[in-house]
Amino acid sequence: MNRHAITRRIAVLAVTATAVLGLAACTSLSTPSPASTSVGSDAAGDDGQSVEDACALVQGTITDVTTEFENLGDGADPAAVVESVKAASQKIGDVSSQITNDEVAAIVPSLQEMFAQVGDTMTALVEGDVSKLDDAQALAESFQTTTQRLQEVCAP
Repeated sequence: MNRHAITRRIAVLAVTATAVLGLAACTSLSTPSPASTSVGSDAAGDDGQSVEDACALVQGTITDVTTEFENLGDGADPAAVVESVKAASQKIGDVSSQITNDEVAAIVPSLQEMFAQVGDTMTALVEGDVSKLDDAQALAESFQTTTQRLQEVCAP
């Protein structure tokens, strides 16, 4: 493997680590069990969906995505990592149509955009654009900000 390929691989793994750490923060949310959910936190315009129910949908998707990342392993093929990140963005987009709670629905687009940006950055890195390494810091901050917002809304 030449130096350029090694640099690209390290870059992809660094961005992947950022994504996994962000997801780990999301999965640390305490999602209430269905028996403990309450319609009392429903607000006008939410079509009867509580914050807890909406958070459970997002949490389930994030758990699935985290499992997929973990299954790729440390020596993952960079192209497989990119595809996994793109699939995560799509899954989050798919679940967004099920979220009618206004408070949670306001966060989901940021979450999806975050994964889309990671996918774009990782694609560029895999293709050899190491200048995208600078974007890794911004992505880490985006993960932190978005997951913090999600935790603030979803934490019991």
